[in-house]
Amino acid sequence: MSWLGTILSKSSDPEESSPNRTGQENLDSELLSRFFEGDDTALVQLFDRHNHRLYLYCHQYLNDSEQAEDVTQEVWERIMKMRRTSTERTIRNVPGLLFTMTRNLCIDSIRTRRHHADLEEIPESKHPTSSIPELSHLEELVILALPHLPAHQREVLALNAYSGYQFEEIAEMLGEPVGTIRTRAWRARTHLGRIIGAMIGLEEDKLKPRRSEESGGAQ
Repeated sequence: MSWLGTILSKSSDPEESSPNRTGQENLDSELLSRFFEGDDTALVQLFDRHNHRLYLYCHQYLNDSEQAEDVTQEVWERIMKMRRTSTERTIRNVPGLLFTMTRNLCIDSIRTRRHHADLEEIPESKHPTSSIPELSHLEELVILALPHLPAHQREVLALNAYSGYQFEEIAEMLGEPVGTIRTRAWRARTHLGRIIGAMIGLEEDKLKPRRSEESGGAQ
């Protein structure tokens, strides 16, 4: 299923418990422990496993590719510092740790951007864009509609549809029941569908006078 289909699908979600999930969690924990003990190659493996998904989340949250790269880089810099500063050498929920760091840094980045930059001072190339070349009209509407969702709903869709995390993983990251996350995702999709429906309705209303003029002129 495409990212668009994942976002808009309103069907009830199947249980997403993978038989390999526990093994993946154990591997993440083992890799981080090995890094804390001095194995630099373990961090490279951890980076390869999680960096792309963290970047996608940042990009959706910040709507800026350069800031997304900066944030994900800082996440890994903080992990490296933990080897010197952390007293806990075994961390069970490594994706949750990475996500919490990433989300907090995204929030900090937005606060800094709001406090230190006026829109007129930002180069046009850095302005947020509401459309991406080569997208279908429906995909453009989804991108325009997403910012209108409540932040907690938008975040679940970003983690699931863009970053590929399962609902059980998201629940663990956010420290909430998986049922709450599933309900939130369902409400987000429903809300998004209503917004897109309203957008389409407005477009059709704008076209009606033009169609009437064209049909009248053809008589």
